[in-house]
Amino acid sequence: MVKRRLRVLFISELFPNPAWPAFGIFVERQVCHLRPYCDIQVIAPLRVFPPLRIWRSLLKPSHFVAEWRHWWADLACIPARNTVNDVPVCYPRYASPPKQVFHGTWGFFAYPFVRSTLKELHSRYHFDLIHAHYAVPSGVIALFAQRWMKVPVVLSVHGSDVTYTVHQNSMGAWIIRWVLDSVDAIIANSTWTARRIVRHGGNPERVEIVHYGGNPEEAPIVRMGGDNLVGYEQPKAATKNGTLKLLSVGYFEERKGHAYVLRALKELILRGYELQYVVVGDGSQRKALEALTHELGLAKVVSFEGYKPHAEVWSYFADCNIFVLPSWNEAFGIVYIEALSLGKPVVGCEGEGGPEELKALGDCVELVKPRDVESLAAALQRLIDNPERRQRMGEVGRQIVQEHFTWQRNAADTLALYHRVLGQKNA
Repeated sequence: MVKRRLRVLFISELFPNPAWPAFGIFVERQVCHLRPYCDIQVIAPLRVFPPLRIWRSLLKPSHFVAEWRHWWADLACIPARNTVNDVPVCYPRYASPPKQVFHGTWGFFAYPFVRSTLKELHSRYHFDLIHAHYAVPSGVIALFAQRWMKVPVVLSVHGSDVTYTVHQNSMGAWIIRWVLDSVDAIIANSTWTARRIVRHGGNPERVEIVHYGGNPEEAPIVRMGGDNLVGYEQPKAATKNGTLKLLSVGYFEERKGHAYVLRALKELILRGYELQYVVVGDGSQRKALEALTHELGLAKVVSFEGYKPHAEVWSYFADCNIFVLPSWNEAFGIVYIEALSLGKPVVGCEGEGGPEELKALGDCVELVKPRDVESLAAALQRLIDNPERRQRMGEVGRQIVQEHFTWQRNAADTLALYHRVLGQKNA
């Protein structure tokens, strides 16, 4: 008897779109590698309330108008429906109160806006299962839809649910606990995340660790709506000019630790090292980081490259000598394994999900104390002074990614979980 292909509805607020082509790329990668086994539809709810950074410029009318127009132009270029790597994606709009107080409630506000889309898709495809990424808002939406779809809900928790929303206020904590306690299965991206899921209400018997993938060679270029590249391309060869190049890739948030890298870089340059520091990303801390760069006299050796589509980031990984991201409250950090996949040594923080889990598998990560410039400078100096160890770390890291962190393995483990959940439901 031939098994019918599963029909799976993905709900994820993070998913690539024309304005932000690398947004939620890790969800898109999972979808891409599940496609040979499942028929997938994606709903990516799109919040339309202007972010806080725009309102902060309200007293500067010209700046406020420019920021507003830029935000609106990004929003307007995202169609209601599109395809990403031939997967149909709906982008229903919704409105909700500010994240800084009410993030836990966003699913309750979003559900009325997306309900008609959910109804339409389910009437056409009769889904077997819902896979929601993040408890808020997607997990909440999925649980409301489950009431009439009558299908299991699998939830992927990536970090912010158990590092941000659950600690925001008692309302957010209650909502996270309700979602974790109500879904049929929970996927954690690391042991670190799994422990926090259980701490905040997840049944340990329903929690399973499924690792991300991070090897660019195994994935095709991803196309959105036909021609726009938003995924992988083959990395360029690294350039070597005698100056060691440090690289960070990530949102410009305080917890990512960019400011500590800048201060450590200053220390190392004062010790006589010739270094460059390339930073790929964008975010609310960009102006503060640029100001700190000038304050430290590092403008000639630091390059802020801005936001880049994921296809373009691989050349930056290939071109660096050391990848450094001393981030804290980091559930995993897919950029660590992407750097390792190209044979680059990595610097990350002690006690954090990704770096600790990778270090346990082999000597591929140099661990530093969080928010500690001296610890970071010392770790970087050890790597700079020992090119043989850098090479060994890169080789070990590449092997670890190939053995433990591929998207094929992620898809196989996720598919096996789907079948177990459906089997339990049928039983």
